[in-house]
Amino acid sequence: MKLGDIPWRIRIPLVLTAVIVLTELVVTAALVTRALRDAQVDLETSARTLVTVLGRSLREPLVRDHLWQAFEVISTPLAARSPDNPLLRIVVLDAAQLVFVATEPRLIPVASAAKELPPVLAEMAERSAQQPGLVFTAQGQGRERALVAAAPVRSEDGTRLGTVLLEFDAAVHQSRLLKALGEVALVSVPGLLLLIPLGWFAGQRLARPLEQLAQALARVGHEPLNTIGAQLPPPGRDEIGRLSAQAQLMLEGLARKEALEQEMVASERLAAVGRVAAAIAHEVNNPLGGMLNAIDTVGRHGRPDAFTRKTLGLLERGLLQIRSTVSALLVEARLNSPSLQPTDWEDLRLLVEPQLDARAVRLDWRTDEVADHAVALPAHEVRQLVLNLLLNAAKAAQPWENESSAVELTVARAPGLLAIVVGNTGPPLSAQSLSRLFEPFVLPPGPDLASGSGRFGLGLWVCYQIVQRLRGRVDVQSEEGWTRFSVSLPVSEPTGDRPGELAHMT
Repeated sequence: MKLGDIPWRIRIPLVLTAVIVLTELVVTAALVTRALRDAQVDLETSARTLVTVLGRSLREPLVRDHLWQAFEVISTPLAARSPDNPLLRIVVLDAAQLVFVATEPRLIPVASAAKELPPVLAEMAERSAQQPGLVFTAQGQGRERALVAAAPVRSEDGTRLGTVLLEFDAAVHQSRLLKALGEVALVSVPGLLLLIPLGWFAGQRLARPLEQLAQALARVGHEPLNTIGAQLPPPGRDEIGRLSAQAQLMLEGLARKEALEQEMVASERLAAVGRVAAAIAHEVNNPLGGMLNAIDTVGRHGRPDAFTRKTLGLLERGLLQIRSTVSALLVEARLNSPSLQPTDWEDLRLLVEPQLDARAVRLDWRTDEVADHAVALPAHEVRQLVLNLLLNAAKAAQPWENESSAVELTVARAPGLLAIVVGNTGPPLSAQSLSRLFEPFVLPPGPDLASGSGRFGLGLWVCYQIVQRLRGRVDVQSEEGWTRFSVSLPVSEPTGDRPGELAHMT
């Protein structure tokens, strides 16, 4: 996998963690180096101090050749040493490079030559004879390592009286080093274990806005733009904040473009519907008027019997229903309509009740505020508007929880306003249905309107056109259990040449 294929939500924490680990390793290496150097310096300092003290204490025994006094002098440091003191043995040579005294006389006999000492002691004795000060050496590895220091013993006038050899225990010295390393590890390892999760968490926090931005932009074209904008990181002055602000502007531009495209599609669809309506009106209205005139002529001038009159009445009602359907398409027609009378509400109730009874749907009818007064609105259009809403509600009504199917109509008056509310029980409409509710022929056929998948014909589109022509407003509220269409229509005083009629102005 290439570095460019690794997402930033992993790359940033990974880089931070690597930096933390590298920094901790560098610090640990520095501490270890410092600990090793300090241990070496401590050992050399201890050796220098010890040979200085022994050099002064051994002057008199060497001058007087007092062996036992010298043995007591070199035995004291060994007797008083602590368990972690690496001092192993002390050997004193006289001016002739012969063993004057040693802390282990059986191993290193008195008067033996320096060349007969262990190799490292013999080498240090030779080196010390050639150098005036302290000489320190470390030979070998591990437990075979030999640590030896040598320094001359001088009289007050500077004459060399002999040499002091100090041998240290490499195992004890190594244990001291390991102890120092353990103390370093005791500080470094917990710090590393603490900093790695913190670094990873900080990296995740830094990369989270980038991840949110990438996820939000990846959903463009698959989800509504307003929900995508809410998931963007908050805008700010930093780079990510400015990028988020630009992404928000891009989404707003896409939303405007999408809305414009929908308006264009709706306009094209409405234009097509207008052409269809004109064709239907031209092809249907003329023969329809002729048939109605023929039926009226037979009824007026003929002598039909009871069965014929019943048949003619059925034909007339059917043709009138056809004319109503054609009129529903001709929403751009300019008609003179009588004002809305109380009897119009009763007619609407008579028209809708049979369909509700057939579907076992309860009707809640509340028109008391307009039961006794006319309303200065065109009766034909208001009747068509309310009837379409009631029929749609009857088709969509479904039982909900413990409540049976129901349809309601509420009509209320206010100064200069007529409010109409038509509702039905059932599941709520989907967001997709609500966004395109008043467009003609936008969804495929389905079981019902309330589920969001029912067929949208011209009924609601005609309702919307009527409301627009009457300069009103229609709103839809769909929640658990009820869907309600609320229509508000401005009311003006009747005008026109004939009383009781309204001139329908577009």
